[in-house]
Amino acid sequence: EKHLSQTPAMQQLLNLGYEYLTPQQALAERSGRTSNVILENILRKQLKRINRINYKGGEYLFSEENIQTAIQKLKNVNFDGLQKTNEAIYDLITLGSAMEQSIEGDSKSFTLNFIDWKSPSNNSFHVVAEFSVERARSTELIRPDIVLFVNGIPLSVIECKSPTIDVEQAVSQNIRNQSDDYIPRLFTFVQQVLAVNKNNAQYATAGTPKKFWGVWKEQDDKEAAISKSINTILSESTKDQLFTGGFAGARTFFDELEADGKRLVTEQDKSIYSLCRPERLLDLAYRFTLFDGGIKKI
Repeated sequence: EKHLSQTPAMQQLLNLGYEYLTPQQALAERSGRTSNVILENILRKQLKRINRINYKGGEYLFSEENIQTAIQKLKNVNFDGLQKTNEAIYDLITLGSAMEQSIEGDSKSFTLNFIDWKSPSNNSFHVVAEFSVERARSTELIRPDIVLFVNGIPLSVIECKSPTIDVEQAVSQNIRNQSDDYIPRLFTFVQQVLAVNKNNAQYATAGTPKKFWGVWKEQDDKEAAISKSINTILSESTKDQLFTGGFAGARTFFDELEADGKRLVTEQDKSIYSLCRPERLLDLAYRFTLFDGGIKKI
């Protein structure tokens, strides 16, 4: 799994523009709390970066108090089952939050955005492998294989399997992890879920029943662009960071694979490129996701 699916996926995601955080770094960004699924320190930094108040020809920053209020509003959405909570959070991250602030003596309401949907490059994109989340009503930790974050908010979860294991097992694992007694809190933020191995890949959104998981069929992506995303060599410093902990044993295999020259594009590579590259992930979440009678569809 690590050699043939998870590590190639991480390499591709790094080449697509994600910044890698080790599990330890990710834990530090959420103040050491495995019950907290938001990378809060990154979110705070990004809220300050992407938000400005334009008023009477001037440009102003949101107050520290309003930044903290926005973070708490996102963290403290009342859990009312996966679908209802996911919809409430979706509305919050897509519409933003109205904040009262006094500018030059005038107190008015201004919209603070959690993600810059129109300009993907204004956001920060991080990838974490083996992201530890505390299980509901338990101290046991569940570790999804790969989690993708936008401005510290988890938007995508990828489960990887060996090519000898049916990708249906990754689908079932993803669905299990969304259930009330596993880690539903993570999935209240998630917009996209993937189950992949080298030969197959399926995608869905949070709450999708097994029978509605689909295979993405892309019309526009070019094979050369996908090949570049999997065959661009990682820097030594990036590899030193990636191949630590549970991934240390994959380093030799990865280096030998790299030395063999270009590898062929797999179904996993195609799906990750088509669904997870930053601008596509944002586009699918913002323009192609809806709630229809309480059912989330992508």
